[in-house]
Amino acid sequence: MKQSALHPSRFFVVIPCFNCEEYIGECLESLQAQTFTDWTALVANDCSGDDTAQVAAGYAASDDRITVRTGEERGWLMGNTLAGLRSLDLHPDDVVAVLDGDDWIRPTCLEKLWDAHCSGYDLVYTDEDIQGQEHSVGKPFIRTAPARAQAWGFSQLRSFKAYLFNQLEDDTFRDRNGTYFRAAGDLSLYLPMAELAGPEKIHFVEERLYYYRVHEACNFKVMRDEQLANNWDIRSRPALARQTAYFDFTEPVTDLEKSGIHALAQQVRARYPLPCTVNIRHRITADQADSWRPYHSLWVEEGVYLSGEIIDAKELA
Repeated sequence: MKQSALHPSRFFVVIPCFNCEEYIGECLESLQAQTFTDWTALVANDCSGDDTAQVAAGYAASDDRITVRTGEERGWLMGNTLAGLRSLDLHPDDVVAVLDGDDWIRPTCLEKLWDAHCSGYDLVYTDEDIQGQEHSVGKPFIRTAPARAQAWGFSQLRSFKAYLFNQLEDDTFRDRNGTYFRAAGDLSLYLPMAELAGPEKIHFVEERLYYYRVHEACNFKVMRDEQLANNWDIRSRPALARQTAYFDFTEPVTDLEKSGIHALAQQVRARYPLPCTVNIRHRITADQADSWRPYHSLWVEEGVYLSGEIIDAKELA
């Protein structure tokens, strides 16, 4: 089988942090200890009032995979994370993970994420240990339920292919007052991306590879009311339609009968195993457009899409 158009070639780790002087060293050392080593990390410092930037800069000085970015003004959770993400030159197939600067990851974490992305998944997350707790919020995505109607199960470390993030409008990340979410911003990022990706492109690594640190400055402690209000706001918004701009594979066809769509979709699905997606690009002439309009721009098998492309009749000769 040929290689997917979405097969990843780069792995970025964005590390948003605010006043993480005490923790950022352990975070970066856990990144440097990864069995997967071909990563690039951006420490997104949210105008910390302590020496977070200086500590991170010390690691960057001896490891050219690490860079430090400090915003001009406080961006809070979502504003700072977005600024970091948008500062990168992201290609559609790039893998991006967001690692909080006060947490750390176990040595095989990035390797497990990378392997899943190379297998065709586009939104991948691991299970986690929460400091002082036996439980985890992590669980597999429920494929039969809308993303916004599911109990939160996107534990950390979370990762995604950049084509999903690049399709999100800026107001996705803003509250009703037009301000970037200061709390619960992770829901505004991952729930819409789950909708865009489609359920078979989401994968849960059932290993506790992330350590979530609990301290007095955690959002759920200092901004709990705002966090709950934003949670409801994000979940109450209309769901996004599944995206059809990017596919793992595209198969152009010309000779297709309407009665043969289902059989072709099954054949294509058999050639390209899940979770890979396939766009059957049906090439037709302008005079055929009206009769084919009800059959194009539809999902015809799990992960298989039938699109239409109008071409010059000479190309069909």
